[in-house]
Amino acid sequence: MKKLLLLMSLLMVFILSCGGKKEAAQDKDSIKIGVIGPLTGDIAQYGTSTIDGFKLRVKEINAAGGIKGKKIELVIADSKGDPQEAISIFKKMVSQDKVDFIVGEVASTASLAISDFAQKAKVPMLTPTSTLFDITKGKDYVFRVTFTDPYQGVAMAKYVKERGIKNITILINTSNDYNVALAQAFKEQAEKDGIKISEEKYTKDDKDFKSVLTKVKAQNPEAVFIPDYYNTVGLILTQANEIGLKTQFLGGDGWDGIQTNFGAVAEGGIFASQFAPDDPSEIVQKFIKAYKAEYNTEPIIFSALGYDAGTVVEAALNSAKDLSRESIKEAFKASNIDNLVTGSLKFDENRNPEKKVSFIEVKNGKLTLKDKF
Repeated sequence: MKKLLLLMSLLMVFILSCGGKKEAAQDKDSIKIGVIGPLTGDIAQYGTSTIDGFKLRVKEINAAGGIKGKKIELVIADSKGDPQEAISIFKKMVSQDKVDFIVGEVASTASLAISDFAQKAKVPMLTPTSTLFDITKGKDYVFRVTFTDPYQGVAMAKYVKERGIKNITILINTSNDYNVALAQAFKEQAEKDGIKISEEKYTKDDKDFKSVLTKVKAQNPEAVFIPDYYNTVGLILTQANEIGLKTQFLGGDGWDGIQTNFGAVAEGGIFASQFAPDDPSEIVQKFIKAYKAEYNTEPIIFSALGYDAGTVVEAALNSAKDLSRESIKEAFKASNIDNLVTGSLKFDENRNPEKKVSFIEVKNGKLTLKDKF
């Protein structure tokens, strides 16, 4: 009983120190934003690209005079993609660095881990890229720029139906929340639409997929849906090519980046996304030009979502009644923005954006816009 009371007391101390009082950014010389993401580790490309996109937009905002006469100051930390590391960083940023709010995390598991702390401490949190539905559910201080796993899963299933595909195998990484949630949403909608679904499973520790792929080949599906991240998908497609499995491969937004090292084996693959480098719109092309000038590399979807997070932040801070956390939260909630690289944004009741889904095809080693749905 004494241990329980001690733990409850410590939690209350943390909550009070983080969010029990209003943090008045208007009394400071700058607006301090904590940025959390994986800059090293297996998904470092996602973290680096997202944070680079956000940094670019913040640089533009500061160059234009900042927000209400204040410059934005960033406190950036590497979570290594580890949820526990993300929690430790969050606590330090709020209690020691005294950030006004958080932009991050990048990976869904890490965002889910810190979202409960953000809600309890009443610290606004905006994740640019995390798609797991439960991150924002029931948490009015937590928002996201990207669409959710169920949203893109349903959209992909409807797109498949329109293409007349009637027989699909799903490869499911049972160790990955993103993969499982996306696969489930796709499966439910596809079965509603009369599409025959088969499943094969693997785990995060698997590197040899040939036995699973041999089973898939025997099923002779019209398409294979692999809702995993590009590095794992690349290994699967490489081995599928080696055993002669030829079919239409499909995926979710985690495929973005596959063209870097796996363009040849991913040729013809189609995945759901929110950004296409060959989209002719002025907003998209202006962003690409600025990103390439800043970093001397091509942006990916994570870069675009990071950049758009900066635009969402700018709009919210400019419209907020004041720069307290409560006012920033309310300003995020009221967001209604048309000029984003990844489309317009207006939050639903769970603080998730409703967007069109872009379907991207890997063609000649590049990502090309095939359709919007």
